[in-house]
Amino acid sequence: MQEKYSAVVIDDERLARQRLIRLLNKFDNVEVVGEAFDVSSAKRIIENLTPDIIFLDIQMPKQSGFDLLEQLSFEGRIVFVSAYDNFALKAFDVNAFDYMVKPVREDRIEKMLERLSKSEGSNISNQRFNYEDKIFISDNKFMKFVNLKEIILIQSTGNYSKIFIQNGEKHLLYRPLKDWENRLPSNKFCRIHRTCIVNIDYVEKLEKWFNYSFRVYIAGFEAPVMMSKTYSSVLRNRFS
Repeated sequence: MQEKYSAVVIDDERLARQRLIRLLNKFDNVEVVGEAFDVSSAKRIIENLTPDIIFLDIQMPKQSGFDLLEQLSFEGRIVFVSAYDNFALKAFDVNAFDYMVKPVREDRIEKMLERLSKSEGSNISNQRFNYEDKIFISDNKFMKFVNLKEIILIQSTGNYSKIFIQNGEKHLLYRPLKDWENRLPSNKFCRIHRTCIVNIDYVEKLEKWFNYSFRVYIAGFEAPVMMSKTYSSVLRNRFS
């Protein structure tokens, strides 16, 4: 069965919105579930509908498409749609899936959807991050983009996780550790305990401890973190 993606179109120009929606409606695997004309309405619609894809204009009155992403926790795919190509590099810095220049053609949308289907399989939100990606995090104090490679360690606290970043920041997010384990690149991040995932680029040494466990020394941390016997073979093999 073909995957059907829900989509929201965000553009301050009504005619541009309507044209893109007409094009998207030609595809059986896309359902446009909402549209917005500015950042505030887009934020409200996306949070209510949680679409798989947002088609996002960049230059809008008062706030831009990039401003929207800084206010939003969104795990779906971002497709920028702009009249200019000079924002493309910045768009991919925030992990955009695609960048389309207006006026968008039907065959261009078709190619994007084909690539999306091949890359995502059956679940749009379960693709692993790349180590060079930037991810958006939001807690009670901060909303910001973080380079994935700057995350040193993630610790679990029930359904919450605490992220430790290279610059010394700590962020508590409502996201269980299992979700991180499924999304992080497995060649760089390793679970060493039921409550902890580490970035192996920051691991300095392993020290044998009691009952076949290990203490893991991590750059920037004074105290080591414990690695249980259950997970020890994975990390030890990386350093053997």
